[in-house]
Amino acid sequence: MTISGIGELSLFKRRGAHSSEELEALLDLLPHPTLVADGRSGKVLFANRGVSQLSAYTRRELSELELPTLLPDLKLAEWQASEAERSQLQKLVMRSSRETQVSLKVDTLGGTEHWVAISFLPPQKSEQDLQAVQQQRWEALHMLSLAQQQEELSACLRQTVQAAGLLTGLPSLALYVRGEGDTLSLQHVLGDPTLFPAALTAADLGHLRVPKIWQPGRTLESPLHKAAHAAKLAYLASTPLDLSNPESGLLAAADTQGQPSQELLTQLQIVAASAATALLQHQVQQALQSQLDRFAQSDAVSSLLQGQTQDGILFTDGELRVLEINPAAESMLGYLTAEVHGRPANDVLVSGQSLTPAMELALSEGHAIDLGERKLHRRDGSEFLAALRVAAISGGVGRAALAVLFSDLTAHEIFHSESQKLQQRAFLGEMTAYFAHEVGNPINNISTGLQRMRRSLPAEDPMQEQLRRMEEDCDRLDHRMKSILNLSRNMEHRPAPLDVGEFLQTQLERWRPRMARKNIQHFLQIAEGTPQVMGDSRALDQVFTNLITNAIHALEGQEDAMLAIKVSRQAQDASRVEIIVSDNGPGIAKELQERVFEPFFTTKRTEGTGLGLAITRRILLMHKGEILLESVPGGTLFKVILPIAPATAHEGTSAE
Repeated sequence: MTISGIGELSLFKRRGAHSSEELEALLDLLPHPTLVADGRSGKVLFANRGVSQLSAYTRRELSELELPTLLPDLKLAEWQASEAERSQLQKLVMRSSRETQVSLKVDTLGGTEHWVAISFLPPQKSEQDLQAVQQQRWEALHMLSLAQQQEELSACLRQTVQAAGLLTGLPSLALYVRGEGDTLSLQHVLGDPTLFPAALTAADLGHLRVPKIWQPGRTLESPLHKAAHAAKLAYLASTPLDLSNPESGLLAAADTQGQPSQELLTQLQIVAASAATALLQHQVQQALQSQLDRFAQSDAVSSLLQGQTQDGILFTDGELRVLEINPAAESMLGYLTAEVHGRPANDVLVSGQSLTPAMELALSEGHAIDLGERKLHRRDGSEFLAALRVAAISGGVGRAALAVLFSDLTAHEIFHSESQKLQQRAFLGEMTAYFAHEVGNPINNISTGLQRMRRSLPAEDPMQEQLRRMEEDCDRLDHRMKSILNLSRNMEHRPAPLDVGEFLQTQLERWRPRMARKNIQHFLQIAEGTPQVMGDSRALDQVFTNLITNAIHALEGQEDAMLAIKVSRQAQDASRVEIIVSDNGPGIAKELQERVFEPFFTTKRTEGTGLGLAITRRILLMHKGEILLESVPGGTLFKVILPIAPATAHEGTSAE
């Protein structure tokens, strides 16, 4: 869009009917910094974002200025009198009182208000200047490519900064790299080193994690910007060396005059990527050297055989044919040396992935290679996990050219598995102690307070019933805390005949308000003649609280959500009662169904300890019952099976 095009828009023809925000938004569509002024009074009326960035004034401040404040040498009347379209160099006074040369173009917008549009054009360079700049940039890129060939990292980074100076044409650049801890240290500087801080902390990098340009008038977001402001720089551009890891380093460039070019950030990112590559290459070389030092053999074959090693060792010649295996390797693989002599090593060390490429590489490079953990097959076809290393033998005697070392990690796997179990149990002990201290005492205090309140109120007071329910809730919480404690020791339940129908009705009544809020319908179906069960009501309260809670979580946000409980005598065994708790939620993935009863396993990302179903199963086992899970996409069903009470066993049988 051009200035003339802007002037013909209805928005400018009907200027009085529109706000300054609308006109400024329209000016923002122009490619160059542009302001609109009153041609007679010289007052600035509107300005786009480019003028604000160029002058360091805010738009509001610009609207309060006169043109002579910004452009003291501009003779607007002479310019308007000329009909020829032309541009001139003029002096621009910025907010900080600094001066710079700009190229102006003035257009008359027409109308009775005598508005004029003043555009700040980029300086025109001669063809010779452009060729010189282009040649300088090619030299910079060539220097950048040669920097990677420097053996010393410091020399490579120094040449990289010099190349950045050629590429951008800026006098001041700084390269920061990560030092000790989270601090970025000033590694190399082009120009005046006092312009840049000596170090930047992790906290300083919060606003420097993406490429950006700071100019006077903008917020001072970091010590780097504060230093630029103190030095009265015209602008400062910065970019992380690696955008995926901003803490690895930073490249900054600045100038005391002029405006940043449009391609400045792109140029800096090119240089930053080269510096990041050099740093990464240095780190990789250090890591490789460290690995080679760990696995390089100190001497010839005799050094590999010293002592009674428990590792298996297999020696090959230059053609990768087996020469010998030590006793430990014979025991692990089930072969004798005489049986494998002269056979290809890949036929003896049988793995899911061939070892030949790694052995050939070790021979050609003459160093050690760590192959990590792999499954190896014994002679009888069984397999075991082994840690493998391949080492070329240099300067050895005889024909041995390569050694393959492998350790049996079976015992390590068993130890690791047992260690994890012990860690889980230790964590459970710590957690139960926390519950005992943090939950038990407050519950007891609340219960005591409720008892006192009940005693202080008349027996007919309507609050008595509410207080009684609160006491029951305290008892229930106390019992659940003890159940968690009992997960790591023997549980003590006091089963008694229990009417499971009444018990479940009470459960659902307690959950009814919450399910109503979540638009969950619930149903309870009790088969006629269902006998009483043997159960501890407080422990079973925890069982069904866990199951109902899980169902409610599964139904969260689902339309037509439904929770159903069905109670009947078990068809397969008349001495037991079957209670089915089902929901029409999304279901549980097949690969997770076998794990839901494990302690600390949970599918809830933001809540849940993973103990609910583990405790539920433990409680039911103590009741001589069980719990079963069936789940498919679109529904989950838990079957709780409990023994019937002895007093009702005969009665229930005769009724049938």
